[in-house]
Order: sequence, then C-alpha cells, then structure tokens
Amino acid sequence: MQFSCTQENLVQGLSVVSHVTGKNINLPVLGNVLIKAEKGGINFHATNLEISISCTVRGKIDTEGEYSVPAKLLFDYISLLPSGKVEFELKESGLEVRSNGQDTVLRGMMASEFPLLPKLNKNTTFQLKASEVRQAIGQVVFAASLSESRPELSGVACFFNPSNKPGKAAFVATDSYRLAEKLITCQEANRTANIIVPARAMAEIARILSSYKDELEPPENVGWSITDNQLVVSYGTVELTTRLIEASFPDYQNIIPSNFKSEAILDRGELLKAVKAASLFSRKEINDVHLQLAPGQSECTVESSDEGTGKTKTVIKGDVSGDENQVVLNFKYVSDGLNSLGTDRVRLSVISPMSPVMVLPADEDKTYRYLVMPIRQ
Repeated sequence: MQFSCTQENLVQGLSVVSHVTGKNINLPVLGNVLIKAEKGGINFHATNLEISISCTVRGKIDTEGEYSVPAKLLFDYISLLPSGKVEFELKESGLEVRSNGQDTVLRGMMASEFPLLPKLNKNTTFQLKASEVRQAIGQVVFAASLSESRPELSGVACFFNPSNKPGKAAFVATDSYRLAEKLITCQEANRTANIIVPARAMAEIARILSSYKDELEPPENVGWSITDNQLVVSYGTVELTTRLIEASFPDYQNIIPSNFKSEAILDRGELLKAVKAASLFSRKEINDVHLQLAPGQSECTVESSDEGTGKTKTVIKGDVSGDENQVVLNFKYVSDGLNSLGTDRVRLSVISPMSPVMVLPADEDKTYRYLVMPIRQ
C-alpha cells in the first residue's frame, strides 16, 4: 500500500471516524482505524461494534492496500504536521509516514484482524435536511434515559411520516420524567417507518453533521437508510452504521396536554438565570424549584429554599394569563428545556401542580414541544 494525501484531508477524515474508537482489552483492534487505499480515494473506518463510521477523502493512490493503526496516535501525529503533502507506504516494519523531512513508522495490525464490515441492503431511505437533523438531535437527545433498564427510553425514536403528520419526521426522546419532540421535513412523504436510535449514535450523527466539511460545499441532505435492525446514515463521503433498539416506544401523544389553565410568556434568558439561581438553594435530593404564576401582577416568581443553604426568590415580569397557578419542577429538566430553545422568549403552559408543564417557543413555531413532569409534594 502506497498513497499520498494532504494533511488537511487526513485531519478531516480521521477526526470524523476516530471518535468511536477506544481501549478494549479483549479486542485491541477496536482502538485502531482501518485505512483502505483504493481507486475511489482513501477510506478511513472505525468501529466499537455498536457504531461504525467510515469517511473517504481524496488522495493519490500509487498502490492499493489496507492496514490498521492506532486511531488516536495517528490523528494526534497528523495534527502536528504542517499543511501540505503527506506520503504513506506500508512496509514490513509498519506504516511509514513522510512529510517535510519527518519520517515516522506506525506499528499496527493487518486488515484481516479488523472486524468484518457487513454490506447492508439499504431497503428504505429517507432524505432529510442536514441542518434540520442537526437541530432536532440537539433539541431532543438530552431527554433520553441514561439507564438501560428500559431500552426503549435510552434512545431517540424517529417516526417517519406519522399518521397525524404526513411529510414530517418526528424525533422524540423521554426518560419518563420529561419528553422532547421535534418535527422536521421528510421528503419521502409516501413511506413510513418507526425506529429507535441509541442516544450515543444520535450524538455522533450530530457531531458529524457539525464537523464534516466537504472540500467544495457541505451536502444539503442526509440519507437515513433502514434495514432490519440497523440504520445507515449517509452524509457526503461519510457513512455511519448503528444497531437499532428493538423495542416499542411508548404512545407518548396521549400524555401531552392540549388545554391549559395558565400561561406565561417570559424572557428566556431571565427565566434561565432565575432557575440557575434557584438551583443553588434547592434541596439536593429533590432538585426542586418552585414557579408561581400571578396574572394580576403579570409576573412569574421563581424560588427555592433549603434549611442548610438558605433561600432565594426572583420575580420576572411577563405576559401572564389565565388562573393563578403554581408548580414544582426539577431545575435541571427546566434548564435543559430552556437551553434547547432557539428563541428569545419562552411560553410556559400550566394546568395544575400535579399536571405536566409544557415549555414551548413563544413564537408561532409548532415544531418543538418539551414537557416536564412536576415534583409531587
């Protein structure tokens, strides 16, 4: 194997794939990146057996071949090289790397020791806008459960063209204490599919969509191909493959309220600061923050108290309508929802102290909903 490539292209490809590698005592090869020099370019491939990522970059191929080397070592070394041409040649001693007078040999493993890469039939493919997918993942993935006790809650459910939203894809995550839903455009409005993608894979997809830069211009669309129990996400020359969670996602539509007794439209930044201040004085085991809506005074009061640390209260002016109301929420859940909104103002919709609270954009955006269950006193 012998090829050459620019330092910039190498950094691009390695930064995309090496993120899923790591130390594995039983399978050391999982810490490696597989390099394939072939006619189509230079392909980098890495896997942790749950998620596989490949990326192809342009380069000059003199002799085709394949070899695997430690991913972090290669990426760290290539990052230190100056911009320009980098030459590679596979010898008996290892993979020789030459650039601007520097001559280095990396010892790795033969490609035959790398896990077999299955060829998947992409039975059902949906085209989604990359910018919308990136935003959707950022707005829902944090609500997935960190526990594996209920596998269906440890990922993000993707509903393509649900019966009540044709032409849309719904990304939904919940840990049973809060729920986030984001609707984006689905170009294939005549096909349906429901899958649950592991949260880590979703985070990797978002990272790739944010970091991958095509030499010409970033692709507008990202392809989602579903086959049996796996998903293949294609973006430019990058392909991510992940297993799917084989379980049934809860029928979440039934728990989302549609009628409310009180509403408050507030400045998102002010509310976020008030909640953070209240978090400093909340009870550590409960993480409680108390919200009171007073339509007569057009204000929302955010307060908390703890016998050990003290108490605090912040009054925020805003558009408050309906009945006087109050609710106790987990401050972390509220902060996560406020941070996920991209608007300056937020709408809080409340029914009663015992009912879920909706955190919504204050504008007419109907594509995002965030629900928080109350702390029962």
